Amino acid sequence: MIRQHYEDDLAELSREIMKMGLRVEEAINKAIDSLKAKDAELAQQVIDEDDIIDQMEKDLCDKCALIIAREQPVAGDLRHLISAIKIITDIERIADHAAHVAKRTIAMQGEDFIKPLVDIPRMAELGCGMLSRAITAYVEKDAEAAIKVAAEDDTLDELHKQIVRELLTYMIEKPQNIEGGIALMYISRFLERVGDHVRNICEWVVFAETGEHENL
Repeated sequence: MIRQHYEDDLAELSREIMKMGLRVEEAINKAIDSLKAKDAELAQQVIDEDDIIDQMEKDLCDKCALIIAREQPVAGDLRHLISAIKIITDIERIADHAAHVAKRTIAMQGEDFIKPLVDIPRMAELGCGMLSRAITAYVEKDAEAAIKVAAEDDTLDELHKQIVRELLTYMIEKPQNIEGGIALMYISRFLERVGDHVRNICEWVVFAETGEHENL
């Protein structure tokens, strides 16, 4: 009976982490939608809703700490809970980057984009997909899947470098493009950081299952 209660707690924790991940994916998508539409109201919604995700992080970390204190797990169970705390924190950091994109969107109101928004939305789509699969790998205790997801961060890194190169070209050709170019560089950088945090999540999945700290 005691073990069943513990298993129920872990299952509930996994469900709540998945809910948090979905909310963060929604935040990223809203932030990019607000950017494409130059919708300051939607951008502000992303910023305001970041407080909800912050509270989710606190509540879930408290839940992990309570389970550890009450159940005193060892070995794999303890690694899984420690990893959960780290993963929850990285998910919250990703939400922060969505809010940063939204803040840049508000700051750019009234300005035209110096280049079409093609690669930036693509980065967001890739980042959301990586986040979803990384959380699934944690829930399913699948270290191999986590390793594969982490490898996808290279694609985000290359897209970011490509965007920066293109923006620099536009800025060199027309100095009046500098301010708009820098704003888009920041947004690209925020999305590149999403991949970094997903890679961190994947490393904690591997640790939870193997006990090894891998630099993926």
